[in-house]
Amino acid sequence: MKIKILRAVALLVLCTMFVCGFCACANSKDKKAIGTSGEYEIPYEQLRFVTMTYKAELDARYGDGNNENGTIWDDATTAEQHRAELEELVWGTIRDNYAILEVCANRNIGRDAFEGKEITAAVDEQIEALIAEYDSKKDYKADLAARYATEDLFRFYFALDEMKYLLHASMKKEGAFISDESEFEEWLGASNGAYVQHFLLYHEDEAERESNYVILESARQNLISGEWTLSDCINRANEDLSNVAPYYMVRNIQKDELVNAAVKLREPGDVSEIIEVDGALYVLVRMEETPIQTANGTTETPLSLQLTNLLSTYQWAIVGDVVAVTKQNLSIELNDYGKSIDLVAMK
Repeated sequence: MKIKILRAVALLVLCTMFVCGFCACANSKDKKAIGTSGEYEIPYEQLRFVTMTYKAELDARYGDGNNENGTIWDDATTAEQHRAELEELVWGTIRDNYAILEVCANRNIGRDAFEGKEITAAVDEQIEALIAEYDSKKDYKADLAARYATEDLFRFYFALDEMKYLLHASMKKEGAFISDESEFEEWLGASNGAYVQHFLLYHEDEAERESNYVILESARQNLISGEWTLSDCINRANEDLSNVAPYYMVRNIQKDELVNAAVKLREPGDVSEIIEVDGALYVLVRMEETPIQTANGTTETPLSLQLTNLLSTYQWAIVGDVVAVTKQNLSIELNDYGKSIDLVAMK
């Protein structure tokens, strides 16, 4: 499995292709547009790549892992059970992607930039690096085909990745977010960030929510009383398996409900009330920012070591927020061909 192919596949959650004169798809079906979003045509090639990527992802999540039994899409009952989720993921991604193009166009970053020499050269370089990951160009082409992609499609993904950075630069120039690390550190200290750890439980209905609330409140009280440690809470009342270390809760990066609760915790060891966000109940704990001895012998705070990455993540979160607002006003208009396509049946 090739790293650069995986990177290109990952780009579908942020950017996708649009059709213009310099696109040359693999066959006549791929060239056919299935509809439009604003001024842009949506090609079948794009729809198929996004759909097949998500179908594989959902099968990995819900299937039994035994290929001999087929996938969840081979059985009519299970396929129908997951139809709505598949359609939401596919069309949501396509709307996200065209929203990026719309935001770029609103800042005069349009087709001239997309088709310009600078981006074309950058894309050529990335394609060359991608091909170099393989023993032969034949292997490269075969891997593309196995992932329901073409080189033309990936050229668009790489080009739109470059467009994303032009959008970031444009927003930076107009002062849409903080750019200076010192200013950002000061902003974090003004009730916009806190060093915390959490434990949480997910729920799918009201009964499960009420049951989880009781479990978390008991764990919370045990933590406050000293009967349990934070590790006890994470081991006994937590479903977030990635929750292994303290982190900075930062406004714009995390949900406001969580950040607002986190910044109220002033001293290490302070414990929040239970917060509900997106189908999960959280408890936050303020953590001690213990200095860290680095490999070169210097002593750094956790914030000083993470500040650059936090600033970048915060900036990209704001870019994402702008795209999300634009997405709300976008619509996908399917033509007759597009309306005839069944995503579940797509091969």
